[in-house]
Amino acid sequence: MLETEKIVLPSGIECEIQELTAEAERVLTNKADVKSGQWINKFIAKALVKINGKAAPQNQGELVNMLLDMKTGDRNYLLLRIRMQSYGDEMIFNYECPKCHKTSGYKLNLREMLDNGELKIYPYREDVPIVIETRDGIAEIDYTTGRSEQWLASLKEIDTIHLAIAACKSFNGKAPEYKDFCKLKTRDISKIRMAYSQLKGGLDPQIELNCYECDNSYKIMLQQVPDFFTPLTTLDNIGL
Repeated sequence: MLETEKIVLPSGIECEIQELTAEAERVLTNKADVKSGQWINKFIAKALVKINGKAAPQNQGELVNMLLDMKTGDRNYLLLRIRMQSYGDEMIFNYECPKCHKTSGYKLNLREMLDNGELKIYPYREDVPIVIETRDGIAEIDYTTGRSEQWLASLKEIDTIHLAIAACKSFNGKAPEYKDFCKLKTRDISKIRMAYSQLKGGLDPQIELNCYECDNSYKIMLQQVPDFFTPLTTLDNIGL
């Protein structure tokens, strides 16, 4: 019998999650899903039991659509709690310093980091979308969702224009297009990016690490650590 746990996402959505089975790890090895960005939805779907008191949809397409509509900050928090529920609070891993390229070993307690604020959770703003007037029209800035994440993950290369588009709910009442944003003045693109930077909400998965070799301090995303999803797979010669 799989253990379950009830949690509340930063937006107030109530979820019940169950510990993962080995089948969930197979999602991480599906190259097509990784390339398209679908892996994260299928991974979360393996753990979701209930959403707001109702059983999670059995239809895979319906459940994935529900997850795609979730705000990124909620999805980050959901991933973290699924990881903690399935593998425990402790996270032991190696990571290479981007400055000296030496590898250090780290041991984190994710629950303690949540409790002491090292992993930050921001309240969602209610005055969204934010309306930005540009010389070429009106841009509506809103929180990114799973759909934004999946679109970015599907791109071969991502530039600052793609990031600005991901932050836009609409441009002149329509879905924003790359060709239109390429024509925007740089100051207008900057206004859009600045507006989105103010939309902090949900879990921020950034953590700060200190290199034990050169004492460099740098930030990474939890999801960038391979052992976040499949613990104890990259711990050769770990030096804690």
